[in-house]
Amino acid sequence: MNTLHYPIDDEGHYIIPHTILQIGDAAVVVHRDDVAIKMAIVYKNDTLEKVEENRSKIRREQEVWRRIQPNFEAPVEGIVHCLDLSGDTIEMKYMSGGTLSKWLKNRAQPSIKLQRRWFRQLTIGLHNLHQRRVIHSDVLSRNILLDGSSNVVICDLGASSVMPIDTIMAHTVDEYNCSIWTDICQLGLVFYEIVTGRETGISLYRNNDGTDDFIARFPSRDMLPALGKQMWARDIIETCWQEGGYGAAGAAGILAKLDKMQGPRHR
Repeated sequence: MNTLHYPIDDEGHYIIPHTILQIGDAAVVVHRDDVAIKMAIVYKNDTLEKVEENRSKIRREQEVWRRIQPNFEAPVEGIVHCLDLSGDTIEMKYMSGGTLSKWLKNRAQPSIKLQRRWFRQLTIGLHNLHQRRVIHSDVLSRNILLDGSSNVVICDLGASSVMPIDTIMAHTVDEYNCSIWTDICQLGLVFYEIVTGRETGISLYRNNDGTDDFIARFPSRDMLPALGKQMWARDIIETCWQEGGYGAAGAAGILAKLDKMQGPRHR
């Protein structure tokens, strides 16, 4: 075993591979008991500069959590429960159902009743972020978790931006051109994936030539999938894909549509 390729924790111990829930370029999420711990990814041969760079990203995300959930005893509806911000780590409730992305790939199509429940839970989560003047910027099915009862919550705030508390969110973009409208557009893509079981592969950060960029662009309608006329959530998704489509209500407008919809009978 080449231990140089295994990350280590803050105490210098190698992280046991089967405890790793998620791993990326800058962070790793580890399962310990009923807790998921996000920490900077560190390898034995990393330079001090690299270690500090990754830890600074965790500290930046901690500031997002302090805005969203200042009280560890009071989780925010629709957002994974943050349990502690100890050192350069983020401790969260472990979600045994895994990511929505994996769920949709490995399970039968969810019933319309379950789809509606997920729409509502995710919309409430996004609305709560925006109410706290936070732009998520990375609303993807891999950043949505399920518990053992198939309830969904939004997670991974590493790309999020904290705006001044008096910001009028409907008129604001962050330094990467992300806004509540790009968040809602991404949520619409997640809704599409829930209803159809198909990933779109659409990124707000991709240039026309296929290269990636750091600046988000709201996609034109012709870049987005066609929606069948019989799709129960057609109007909800279509409006998500219109920049500013929900007006001043923002994500709350989705909840209003869900409340008004009659739709087909639940399967």
